[in-house]
Amino acid sequence: MKKSLIALAVAGAFAAPAFAATGNVDVYGIVSVAVEDNDVSGVDMQVTDRVSRIGFKGSEDLGGGLKAIWQIESGLGGGATGVGTGTLASRNTFVGLSGDFGTFLMGRHDTPYKLGTGSLDPFSDTVADYNNGCILGCVNAVHDYRSPQAIAYISPTWSGFHFAAAAVATNTAGNLNSGDTVDAISATGVYVNGPLFASLSYQNVEEAANVLNATLGLPTPSTPALPAGTGSDAWKLGLGYTFGDAKVGFIYENVDVENVDDISTWMLNGVYNMGPIALKAAYGNQDFMNVDSTYWAIGADYSLSKRTTSYFVYTNTDVDLVGDVGSWALGLKHSF
Repeated sequence: MKKSLIALAVAGAFAAPAFAATGNVDVYGIVSVAVEDNDVSGVDMQVTDRVSRIGFKGSEDLGGGLKAIWQIESGLGGGATGVGTGTLASRNTFVGLSGDFGTFLMGRHDTPYKLGTGSLDPFSDTVADYNNGCILGCVNAVHDYRSPQAIAYISPTWSGFHFAAAAVATNTAGNLNSGDTVDAISATGVYVNGPLFASLSYQNVEEAANVLNATLGLPTPSTPALPAGTGSDAWKLGLGYTFGDAKVGFIYENVDVENVDDISTWMLNGVYNMGPIALKAAYGNQDFMNVDSTYWAIGADYSLSKRTTSYFVYTNTDVDLVGDVGSWALGLKHSF
């Protein structure tokens, strides 16, 4: 759901933006809607927006190899609330400068940590998205976020390697505001060489208590709420390899919640392409505070054209002492 591609990314890795050299405005977007249901009692089948969006981007040649770049991207829907409930500039919206030195930008943007493994999720922007699996999201929701106050740098590419780093100023989004001058720092390094993809990412968030309390349903009769000022450090490894028509991916993430426990998660997934059909599968496991949860998903995409895809997916999350929940979706996506 959250892996909107940075306008500066190439094949899932950070690189110089592929904007036109003129001042023309490019319009792009995705309309993605699915019929979904699950086996939770009392929850009805619904039509869900799956990250439909529209964006405008462009650049201006400033001379001497320097360009001004900009982007305004808006979500068109609100998940289960349906299509047409989005907000202007709710997604990556920024202005910056690009040249031989790399790219510098300021505004609302996915953190480098978030983008470090975005290309490794075969069920991105569906009910089986890795943010939805496991008890806390198989990739942790506190760290996998889009900041409205990002100050970021993206390096040039050196022999397949490039990196990105960002500082987050006062971050009121998601109740992550610590009151410090910088609320979070984020970095990722990405290496792409032919069929191989590898990334290593790190992020520190000064204030994580509010988000974790909401996610965990704290306080409970037996567990008090996490106190304000609870910070969190995270790192994750991403690996991908393509074998002809098949692709496999692996993600490992460790999130240290200050004075509480580590959240340890691993995921393995695969995709096999047969003409217009792509068969997909994923499995993940997460451990936090001695509670173990597993996630798995299977699905298939059918490409009706280069820009239109239909899909079916079924996913299940099983949490110790709680039980499992299964969900299915039948969706249609069109890119323009």
